[in-house]
Amino acid sequence: MSELAPLEYPRLFQGIFGRVRGSYEPLLEDARRALQQITVPGELRLYLDYVVQDNPQPSFLLLPLLFLATAESMGGITPAHRRCLPVIMLAMELVAIADDTVDRTLARSGRPTFPARFGEGSATPFAGALMAMVAERARRVDIRVFDHTMRFFVELFANELWERQNLYPPPEVFDRWLEHRYRQSAVGAAFALNTALILSDRASLSEDATEAFGHVFQDVDDLVNLLEPRDAAGENDDVVMGMITMPLLLALRCRPALLIDLDALWKTSRALGNASLAEQPRERARLGARLAEQYRPLREAMLELAVPAMVERVLASCGACVSATPPGLRGIMREMTGTFADRLRRCGVELGAEDPIRQASAAPAPEETPC
Repeated sequence: MSELAPLEYPRLFQGIFGRVRGSYEPLLEDARRALQQITVPGELRLYLDYVVQDNPQPSFLLLPLLFLATAESMGGITPAHRRCLPVIMLAMELVAIADDTVDRTLARSGRPTFPARFGEGSATPFAGALMAMVAERARRVDIRVFDHTMRFFVELFANELWERQNLYPPPEVFDRWLEHRYRQSAVGAAFALNTALILSDRASLSEDATEAFGHVFQDVDDLVNLLEPRDAAGENDDVVMGMITMPLLLALRCRPALLIDLDALWKTSRALGNASLAEQPRERARLGARLAEQYRPLREAMLELAVPAMVERVLASCGACVSATPPGLRGIMREMTGTFADRLRRCGVELGAEDPIRQASAAPAPEETPC
């Protein structure tokens, strides 16, 4: 059996992830080896190796790390948590394949996505096999984990399906679009955090807490994608691909005339959105200059009008999440949400405080910031 690719631990998220690296990396490596050793039909081996053995950065690695941090804060990472970690990580690979196929993404973490490497037609049967593998292993860990995981998949993929069927929406659907976008992040956070609590025999977090965490997660992600354009690395821009983000909505509320620019952008970008992954490079080359020019006024408006309001939203959501968390978990929740807020510093954003964790815990509930 070949060696695992060297693990690439998160670099740009520090905070709690930097603090626990020494103790969590061995657990991640054990989980990767457990996944590498799964017995599967020979027809699946090449594909499983691609997402496990050859993958230097497991997909959505922050969620398994949040799972471990929550478990540790509840009295320690138990053998059940260790057995469950490979389940969490394999579930995240399934989510990544679904995301990358739906979003027509060419690259993730610097390497071709599964659908880009093997074709979009291969993603569905492999995703089905992964889901069966996750379900089997979750049941072995704890029937409660199995039930929780299956509910997570149903809700997450239901929201992804809705998004896929409502790309390039009319203005009257913008608010509903964001509801679905935030809900996906909330159920992801709830999956990681509550699985840890289930195995610690503790009550799950309230929906208020996981919804607020989902807002932190999504808003930071949208800000990072705006401030650090990913198109050069093969990742599609959400706005260009017909999706609604909160930075876009805030800019449109301040300058409604930008709807004309958005309509013009989408008329062009539909060709890119409808292209298969195999056609993406050709379409990018054909449309790239025109899309960049049409996107420019929207991006400039988001940078000018939305960034300050988004930072306020992130910090306020951190505070709301901490407030909705049981007292015994508030310390770790403050550190986790504060770590996401602190990620914005690496984009050059001034948070207005030396300690974003402390500011987050004192922030008021989210409100719309006037233009």
